Amino acid sequence: MLQRYLLEQFLPVFLVALLFFVLMLELGELFANLWKYLSNGVPLAGILRIMYLYAPKCVSFSMPMAILFASSYTMGNLYARNELTAIFASGYSLYALVLPLLAAGLFLSVGMFFFEDRVVIHSMHEKNALNRLLLKQEESLSNTNIVVLSDSGTVVYTADYYLDTEKKLFSFLAVTRSVSGGIVSVIQAPAATWNGMQWIPENPVVYTFGDDGIVRMGRTAAAAVLSEPPETFRRNTTSVDELSSSDAKKFIDSMRKAGLPYSEQLSNYYRRFSFPLTIFIVLFFSISLGGRFRKNIMLMSLLLSLSIAVLYYVLQMVTLLLLPGHGFPSCCSYLPVPYCYATQGLDQCRRPTRFTPFTIRMPVHSHAQELSSFPTDPCAPRPSCPSERTRPSRP
Repeated sequence: MLQRYLLEQFLPVFLVALLFFVLMLELGELFANLWKYLSNGVPLAGILRIMYLYAPKCVSFSMPMAILFASSYTMGNLYARNELTAIFASGYSLYALVLPLLAAGLFLSVGMFFFEDRVVIHSMHEKNALNRLLLKQEESLSNTNIVVLSDSGTVVYTADYYLDTEKKLFSFLAVTRSVSGGIVSVIQAPAATWNGMQWIPENPVVYTFGDDGIVRMGRTAAAAVLSEPPETFRRNTTSVDELSSSDAKKFIDSMRKAGLPYSEQLSNYYRRFSFPLTIFIVLFFSISLGGRFRKNIMLMSLLLSLSIAVLYYVLQMVTLLLLPGHGFPSCCSYLPVPYCYATQGLDQCRRPTRFTPFTIRMPVHSHAQELSSFPTDPCAPRPSCPSERTRPSRP
């Protein structure tokens, strides 16, 4: 019954907090792009459509903060009404009381992963496409300063510029290597054009390295097979945040095979698995710290949820920037912060919760003091009681 009562106190606060944070994020996104909508004459229906598509992402961002606020506010409210003191005095432990909250947090964490993978990603992709269409933003796929590894590193392409409209590479250079890493040939040309099957260099100069160590120069590149598709040379406009988990893994594998930088995309891919655990991890903090407030419960719970969430996201950004650049694998970028939060939360929950005892203040003047003021001699006059009122004498 106590666990059911705790859930009844938690769920309404959680829903209201979730709607509040979603509204704040929606308004922030609207006011940040309002001048763009007005300058491009975007109709009201288009703006409402963009806000509707952005709502799932707002729910994903607001869920941890709503869980933090609702749990800390619920525990603090029970503490302020002395209900926690009565519950613990009856023999109920803290773990037995908050077990439904922990189970709900674990269920929401698992559900948030599938919600992010099935709903949020597709809505954000559609929202970004609609936003570019309404704001008349053209996306160029041309690229500069290109270096691509192909065929497991046996062919290396370099170019100064790739023109996507004509599928043409300028300042083209291709190096073919053997399996052992030795140079076989070098093809240099002012430009190379894609004919649907392979790249055709224009006026090429071919340097062939023989087994005898002699370098021979020629003008034909017929022996070389340059079949890397043009999509590899395009500017990378694809984000892992707009791909499902299976598609994101395939995209990262293609970048790795092409020799393109993929550490940032890989870190964002691992973040997809660590972010849903935020809901379950922050519950430890809210449960252990929520009962510390006796006054201004709503304000202190809101400040606690915002401060813990901001600190969590900032530390994740710092680890994302620092760890991959110092020899750590990308999967470690998001692991330290959840681990530290989980251990600190468990430590806070294991500490005994201290509650202020309920005391009754008695008046200083007691009956014992009144009795001590009576004289021991029975014939002596009885002193008047301080509490008695002096009655006026009759004339």
